[in-house]
Amino acid sequence: MATTTAQNVPARESSLKWIRGTLILLAIIVVARFITEVAGVSHDTTRFISSSVAVFLAAIYLGAVAPLRGITKFRQLIVPAVVVSAWTNAWVILFTIVSAVFRLERSHFADPEDYGNWGHLGTHLLGHVIEIVIVSIVILLLAAIPFSLRGWPVTVGPVAILGALVIVRFWFEAMNVDPVRSAALSSTVGVLLCAFYLGGVGPRMGLESLLGPALVIGFAWRLWVYLAVLFSTIPGFHTHFFDPSRGRIVARLVGLLGINIVGGVVASLVVWGIASWISRATQKQ
Repeated sequence: MATTTAQNVPARESSLKWIRGTLILLAIIVVARFITEVAGVSHDTTRFISSSVAVFLAAIYLGAVAPLRGITKFRQLIVPAVVVSAWTNAWVILFTIVSAVFRLERSHFADPEDYGNWGHLGTHLLGHVIEIVIVSIVILLLAAIPFSLRGWPVTVGPVAILGALVIVRFWFEAMNVDPVRSAALSSTVGVLLCAFYLGGVGPRMGLESLLGPALVIGFAWRLWVYLAVLFSTIPGFHTHFFDPSRGRIVARLVGLLGINIVGGVVASLVVWGIASWISRATQKQ
């Protein structure tokens, strides 16, 4: 029996069936955006059907779920990351070609310069091919955070949720959504809710001390925020995380790194305090 189990593990780890649902969802998102744009829906609305955001959220999902699917080594995430990136860009490339050939002006996939200009269209498509490599690297970076916490299962869910909140808020702000609305996606509120979760679930998972998980959640939260800071330095992105137009970019990034480290300590202590309180309050008398 032991031999049979050992033989089955590699097969399960090498299979990509566990990302099938992710691939289907990403395809649906790209197709939905193309159809709604061709149908005449405003780009101000269709831009929220973003495969870019979906890919980054999928990266967090893959990192969190992979250990449950027999993935025990980080290198085993490389192929799924490349597949997810290539699959998503393949759909984008398909609809870029369709939009260019049929001159679908309502579609954002093809530029007006692509119409009838095969050289320009080829350059455009080459950009998407290069993007496969870049997005694969980003997927691995994002997936690595929840994946590295597989030894602390109680922290995986909270850290994944905090990452999702930061990503969605970053994207909303980058699309110039009203700051009042984007502020509703506050990861600060999210980390407090994670503290309640830790206090309620942690003891039931056999944890005698909640300090370790609290430190993980606090510092992981600030890591997500700092990644958003780094992405905000990319031209064209305007978010509250970082404003590159103020200059002194390197010095300010170093300063923000220190601030986020201190913030991680403070957040961890707050999470620990709340979680400990909830733990005591929910103990059976």
